[in-house]
Amino acid sequence: MSIEQLESKILSADGLNSLSNDELYQLAKHFVGDAPPSHIPRETVINILSEQESIKSWQSDVKAKAAKMATEKVSKAVRNVQSTIEDNSDNPMAAKIKESFGTWLKDSGYTVQELTVKLDSNSDGIISIEEISNFIVELTGSQPPGWVLSNISSILDKNMDGEILVSELWVYLEELGFNIPVIDEPEIELPVEQEAIIEEEDLDEFESELSADSAEYETVEKEIPEIPEIPQSEELEVEQTIETNTEDDSSEEVSVSTTVEKTIEILEKSRLHSEANEIIANSKSGKCTLKVARIERNLMVNDSYRGGKTLVGLLDGGPFSVAVLFEPEFNDFVEQNVTKNKIISFNASLFEWSSGLRQAKLKGNSLTLLTKLENVK
Repeated sequence: MSIEQLESKILSADGLNSLSNDELYQLAKHFVGDAPPSHIPRETVINILSEQESIKSWQSDVKAKAAKMATEKVSKAVRNVQSTIEDNSDNPMAAKIKESFGTWLKDSGYTVQELTVKLDSNSDGIISIEEISNFIVELTGSQPPGWVLSNISSILDKNMDGEILVSELWVYLEELGFNIPVIDEPEIELPVEQEAIIEEEDLDEFESELSADSAEYETVEKEIPEIPEIPQSEELEVEQTIETNTEDDSSEEVSVSTTVEKTIEILEKSRLHSEANEIIANSKSGKCTLKVARIERNLMVNDSYRGGKTLVGLLDGGPFSVAVLFEPEFNDFVEQNVTKNKIISFNASLFEWSSGLRQAKLKGNSLTLLTKLENVK
């Protein structure tokens, strides 16, 4: 029998007493060099061999090897159990660990901020297995096994990327009922615009007004071709040939003096449609003259002026160009008598201001054709 077989036998029984006489003689030859005489009693042989240093050392080595083998066997069994628990998410033990860890945290008396400091002790924003282990030791007084730490790690690692962020810890704590602190982002003051701010409702007014102005441009019925203006004297016969005026009157400043002109001057400074409407509502009617530039059809009206004519031209000798609406009863008069550069006289009142065109609209009546330009200013 080999020495390895003898090792196995003395470990499984009562040391040297478990060996037969022949096995004792074999052991003596291996370690002492000679077998004891056959007449020596068995007990004496065992006592003599037990006192030999070489056999004592051999027996100690056998016991150490046996202990190591036993530890490895137990560790393997533990690993098998741990693997079974980790592979089965429905395992009641894993569920118990999850429940117990949550209970520990709630019963700890710590706030979210304090738990964060405990579990992220190095303040790097990442919670390690070692930090979890140290926290549990502090909380319970005992070192948790590796498979428990593994399960707790899987509980906290919400996105399963193998790294536990502080933000993931906060999500878990919120699920447990902790009040998560609100982190206010710093407010950045933007430079204040120097220009006036237009309110949203005012912007809507601008958009609708511009749309109406665009429609006016697109729906003009006809436009009389422009003819260069000829300087006129204060009194001018309409039917006679106009003589060329060689004097340069460009230096003459056009004045604003009539009631309607002064109101238009105020409208020029308005920004909003509502502001213009208020100015028009408070305006007064007056006698006006118009040097006709073109004739159009009345558009976008539903009152008595619908179907009538619009005369566009220079109001009261300038500087404002206006559109004057007349009722259908004047259509024949306009078609028979009014052409470009004719001068008409009428009573009118303001009723609309186009901020896009920067043009006033008037409603006129008592239309007459002038044969001479009267000085209405």
